[in-house]
Amino acid sequence: MESALYSELARAEEAHWWARGRAAILESSLERWVEQLLPGRAGQLRLLDVGCGTGFLAARMQRFGVVEGLETAPEARALARERLGPGFVLHEAPLPGGLPAGASYDVVTAFDVLEHLEDPGPALAALRSALRPGGFLLCTVPAFQFLWSAHDEAHHHFRRYRDALLRVQLQQAGFEVRWSSHFNAWLFPAVASVRLAQRLLPRPANATAATSDLAAPPAAPLNAFLERLFASERHVLVRGGRLPFGVSLAAVAVRPQGA
Repeated sequence: MESALYSELARAEEAHWWARGRAAILESSLERWVEQLLPGRAGQLRLLDVGCGTGFLAARMQRFGVVEGLETAPEARALARERLGPGFVLHEAPLPGGLPAGASYDVVTAFDVLEHLEDPGPALAALRSALRPGGFLLCTVPAFQFLWSAHDEAHHHFRRYRDALLRVQLQQAGFEVRWSSHFNAWLFPAVASVRLAQRLLPRPANATAATSDLAAPPAAPLNAFLERLFASERHVLVRGGRLPFGVSLAAVAVRPQGA
């Protein structure tokens, strides 16, 4: 990802409806699974946010315990340090070899990471090994290959996922999948219509490099409405519900005891 995209992302995360709604869903999901799988330990956990980017979600995760990050892009690391302070532990080497030796985390998160890896298998196996037995991975990936767009190209994705593919990759790496669901479902028809139109219509002759979807947020009233609408999906997901379609997928996978 280019430096300008990280700067754009850091600005957007604070105000854009998508970033804020997504953060509300992921924070609520993490809370639910900590309560279910690691009861009574909230605030005392050791967590690793893989692909932590500019630290926006890592900052929200700190209420669950001590959070470390893993990020290979120096531009993103600089922004994460600015956001989280000099004491935030940041690992810099890429997966699968970038995890600290002897690491033993209670929770690993990988939000929109796997699609950046040509072969996610070794990375997932390394993440399973970095978890304590009984610890869990919460991951997200973009859904449905037919939604492929310039956003995927700008972020150097290799694929978009179906639920079955994500589950197979996790299981092959030695995880026990406890739950998976699509999200960003309420707005799926609108997003799908725009993405398909972009693919079917000819690209303008003066089009330049691919760009991210996270440009400036819309007008404040619309931005606030979209944030509330997107974030409302958490009320389904935190009860263990599953949405049958959506722009993204989330999954919770456990390292089995004795494995």
